[in-house]
Order: sequence, then C-alpha cells, then structure tokens
Amino acid sequence: MTDDELMEDESGEVTEVERDIAVLMQAESLIDLLDDNELTRIGSKCLDGFEADLASRSAGDEGDTWEDRYQRYLDIAMQVRKAKTFPWPKASNIKIPLLTSAAIGFQARAYPAIVDGSNLAKGRVLGADPDGMKRARADRIGEHMTWQLLYDMPGWEEDTDRLLLQLPIVGCVFRKTYRDVVQKRNVSKTVTALDFVINYWATSIDDAPRYTHVLRFYPHEVEERFRSGIWRKVPLPVTQDEKDDSETAPIEFLEQFCRLDLDDDGYPEPYVVTLCRETGDVVRMECCYDVDTVTVNEKTMEIVRIDPKRYFTKYGFIPSPDGSFYDMGFGALLDDITAAIDTTINQLLDAGALQNAQGGFVGSGVNMKAGALRFNLGEWKRMDVTGGTLRENIVPLNLPGPSAVLLSLLELLIRQAEKITSSSDALTGTSTSTEQPTTLLARIEQATKVMTGIFKRVHRNFGQELIILFSLNRDYLDEQAYYALTDASGEIARADYQDKDIDVVPVSDPTMINDAQRAVKAQALLQFNGDPLTNQVEIRRRYFEGTGQNNIEELMKVPPPQPDPAIAKDAAELANKRDETLANIRAKNATAAAQLMSAAASAFTMNMTNDVATLAGAATRLGTDAADMEDNGEPVDGPGGAGGMEGAPTDGGVPEVPEGPAASPDGVMGPGPTDGAGMAAGGEPVGFDPASAI
Repeated sequence: MTDDELMEDESGEVTEVERDIAVLMQAESLIDLLDDNELTRIGSKCLDGFEADLASRSAGDEGDTWEDRYQRYLDIAMQVRKAKTFPWPKASNIKIPLLTSAAIGFQARAYPAIVDGSNLAKGRVLGADPDGMKRARADRIGEHMTWQLLYDMPGWEEDTDRLLLQLPIVGCVFRKTYRDVVQKRNVSKTVTALDFVINYWATSIDDAPRYTHVLRFYPHEVEERFRSGIWRKVPLPVTQDEKDDSETAPIEFLEQFCRLDLDDDGYPEPYVVTLCRETGDVVRMECCYDVDTVTVNEKTMEIVRIDPKRYFTKYGFIPSPDGSFYDMGFGALLDDITAAIDTTINQLLDAGALQNAQGGFVGSGVNMKAGALRFNLGEWKRMDVTGGTLRENIVPLNLPGPSAVLLSLLELLIRQAEKITSSSDALTGTSTSTEQPTTLLARIEQATKVMTGIFKRVHRNFGQELIILFSLNRDYLDEQAYYALTDASGEIARADYQDKDIDVVPVSDPTMINDAQRAVKAQALLQFNGDPLTNQVEIRRRYFEGTGQNNIEELMKVPPPQPDPAIAKDAAELANKRDETLANIRAKNATAAAQLMSAAASAFTMNMTNDVATLAGAATRLGTDAADMEDNGEPVDGPGGAGGMEGAPTDGGVPEVPEGPAASPDGVMGPGPTDGAGMAAGGEPVGFDPASAI
C-alpha cells in the first residue's frame, strides 16, 4: 500500500485522520510539528512511565529485588570480595569461580556455533521456484547479510562474544539493531538488562505499551547531535556521576518506545521519544511505524492497528517460572550453591589455620612477658612457675582441624552444580582412561540435553535479529550495493529485499553444540556413500562441513583422472603397430601403382585401349591414396586395392602381364612394332603417356 492509497478512501476523498497520519510519517522532523507545551507534556508522560517500570522491577524485600539479584550475580562472576570480620578480621575469603566457569563453558560452545567462519545467515525460498531465480536471490541475500555482520557493522562479532558470556550469568541480554543517522549505516549494539527498562510483568516486547533504553552520552557527543540537527537543542544539566565526577561525566538520556495519540483519533500510534532523564526535555521524536505496518478498515477507513517497528532482540537463557519478562541465568540457579561452597571452603581453611596456629589458656602462675610468644626452630624458653608444673598451667584448645563431614558436603555441592551447568568431565575434555568411546558419547548426549534447549533459544533469537536487519536493508540499502564475502565480489540491489518470497534464517544448527555431536552426525552420512538414490556430492559437502574442514570448495573440485600407466603403455604399442601397418600399406600401394603402370604399358603395346585407361586410372588413384596417407595417416582403400577396378584380384589388383604379344585369334603372331624399335628401355612403348591414355 502506498501513501496515496492510505490517504484516500473508496470515494477518493482524503479524510482528516489519514491526512494527519500521512503528515506525521512524511515529516522530516516530527518534533518541529509540536509546540513547547506539547513537548513538555510528552516528556513528563514518558518520565512517569519510565519510573513506573523501574518500580515494577524493584519490588521485593530489601536486598532481594530483581536489580539487587542482578548485581549480585555480576559480583559473583567478577569475583568481587567484601571484607570479612567473622570469625575474625581478615579470615579466609575464597570465592570459587563456579559461575564464571559455567559461563565460559557455555560461551565457548555457543560462540563458534553462531559465528561459524563466513557462515552466519542464509536465504530461505518461500513458494515455488521453477526457474531458480528465487534461489539465486536468496543466496545473494545470505552472503550480503553475512558480510554486513562480519565486516560492515563494526563491533558486531565482538559484541556477540560479550553477549554470549553475559547471557548465562544474568539470564537476559538485548541486542539493538538500527540505522545510525550519523554514520549512515546499520549498527548493532549489546544492551544490558539494567539499561533496558520494561514492566517486570510484560509478556513480550511487542505487547508492552512502552520500553526504554537508557543511553549515556558524553557532553561532546551531545553537542555533535545538537549541531548536526539530529536533536533539538536544550539546556544540559550538570551531572555528578559516582564513577566520574568531572565536568565530562556522561549524561543520561532515555530513548522510550511508547504510544502517543498525536492525531487525536483515539488510537495511540507508536513513536520513539528521546529525552533527558534529569530534566525531561524532549530532544528527538520519530515515528516507529510506516505504511506497511498500518492496517486500515476498508469500509470505514479507520485505522484498525499499527504494528511498531522492531529494533530490539531479546536473548533469553531460561524463561522465568513466575512468568515475568526477564529470564534467569546460571546466576539465579547457582546463587545459593555458590554461597554454600564458598562458606564450606572458607570454614575448612579457617579450621586448618586454627589447628596449625594452636591456642589455649595460660594459668596465672606462669610468669612470662605479655604479648605474643614466638619460637625459633629448636629454641627453648625459660619460664618461672610458682605453683605446679608448666603443663598444669597451660591448657591448649581442642582444635581437631578440617571436618570430614564438610569435605563430603563440599563434594555433594560441586556435583550438583555440575549437573545444573552441564559441566561434566566429558564436556570439559577429560575422561577416565578406561571409558569406552560409545559410553563417553552417550554421556555427552545426556549432559547436553539442557544445553541444547538453551542453545535453541539463542538460535531463535539470532533469527529474530536477522529479520530486523533484513527490514533495515529493505528500507535503507542503496539501489546497488557491493560486498566481498570471499575473494570474489558480489552485487546486490535493494529490490532483492522488497519481495516477501524470501526469508532469512541462521546457518547454525541448534542441535549441534559440540564437536563430538557434529563428528558423529557427519560420520553417519558415509554409510550412504555410493548409494545411487542419494546425492553423493551433497553427502561429501555435509561431511566436510560436519568435520569442520576449511576451503570446502577446493576439496569439492575433482581433478581430471590420471592415466593408468598400463593403459598408456598399451596405447603406445598400438600407435607403433598402427604406424607400421600404415607404412606397409603405403609401400604396397606404391608397388601396386608401379605394377599397374607397367600393365598399362603392356596393354598399350597390345592395342588394348580400354584396359590402358582403366589400369592407368587405378595406378593414379593408388598414388593419390598413398599421398593422402602421408598427410592424415589413414588409408583410403585396402592394401593393394586399385579403386574402381571391377573384378580385380584382392592380392594387389595387378593382372598377370603376358611376356610377349598376345596371339591373334588364329594363333598367328600379329605385326610387331614398326622398325622393331617401338619399346623404350623401361619396357614402355615409345610415345606412351599414361595421362593421355586415360
């Protein structure tokens, strides 16, 4: 639907509501259409909504709100220690990095699966594709979007690495994908759950009436936006940040995605409002919808629904059981277990320290200087004892040392934590030397059941991020764009993104989260090797991909077969025999031609005119055939054959030549040559010319 179609009803008249919507969508600067009073009202409303959302996730007992727990999970992962005064000052304060190890293990498996070399996104064809044009477009779209993520959107891969490390700790991280009006390119940034404020009980981003991204800009960055005209210039507050108390401390702004009824039709439209958190001054407003997201009742021409554009992708780890918006991570699951493990280890260390240091009571009868009493190795000190023995006046404390019960409890807690995080020995690369490979693989499959479910969520979230990038390319990509994912460059047009017959999905396999699974799956393909009912080339390709081979295209190029030495030897022998045969044929043809010429001369002497022409013609053809074989090596007629001679013998085609003149019918010799000198020295009659005879 175009803008004109949106503004006109069935009669062609333009209604007031539709004209207002069209003006709002087409305005270059939406904030210029509103007066200061309206902007103040909007800023106050956005601030009130932001504070209400903050309060919804701050509910709970003191120290146990969502934000308190979030910060505690980060402290555990960062190994933050607080000073201890119990059981004595500077007592043992060990923090076991159990949560950190679990997060690193998940990140190590998920990161190479998502960022698998140059395989991130692929196009998926929707509907019939008889001529293969859709498939070609889908391939271009997949390659172009992969190139964008890896090379054209700075920091995407690094942010993905950080996101996959934060996700298992806190359980919820966001990715913002948008068009940066300053850089004039698509940008993707990771947003923490603390900076993404939404009602705690919201069911999803799409259904929430508002959500807010907390932004922080340095004063010079704010001034850049003022001068470029992107923001409306407002007075800046003097902020005092707890981390930076200088005049260059960052200033907090709120980018709120909310609904406002600016056309006064009773239905609020989605907008993006950017305002200063401290003063509430609105610096920017823009529509969060376009013509494609507006649904109009064709009968009444009223707006029925407006779907907001999506810019945020929620990456969730484990859905919260209470139905709240923010998901859980290993931090929530290991919070109490980690505290118990740390306490147990510290108690064991403190008990060992007490046992080693010793202590007790000294009776008043022992005369010694007050204070600590230190001994050197092998030293004995003299003491004055007024009553009884020294043993009777010194009573040491009963310090049995570390408890065996605590050690057993510690092992139990660690095993339980490994079950939660799927951090068994098999997954960390260690196993017993006596364990069979099939048993090890079965343990890996069982241990990764939980992790597979989590990774499927990550895979699904990444697909949603790709859909947002797809829509940005549809709206902002140049008419013709170029990319170079591999050594060969490619070309793509904005028109490739316009039709809705192409979808985009991640290349990653959500069921394969470790190399062992990929290897087994790839090995299973080899049982179809040589099966005529399967595509052998595709089997090889998937096997190479499953085993993680590089330069698969080079591996798939089949070189021409090398000749068999035995066959080459036989071919050489056949060529030699062929050459010998041709040489023999040429020699026989030359001999036959000479004999035919001699026969033609004899026929001439006997006045056999018809035979002379036939014999001379056959001799000429044999000479020509011999010359042709010199050029192309192929005989025209068989050896000794005189072409064109009917009834000629097959042993050379030369009739027997009589030694003398043929007898007359009555047996009397005919007249001989005149003067008895009609024959030349070569046996040919004088004046005989084979060509003239022919």
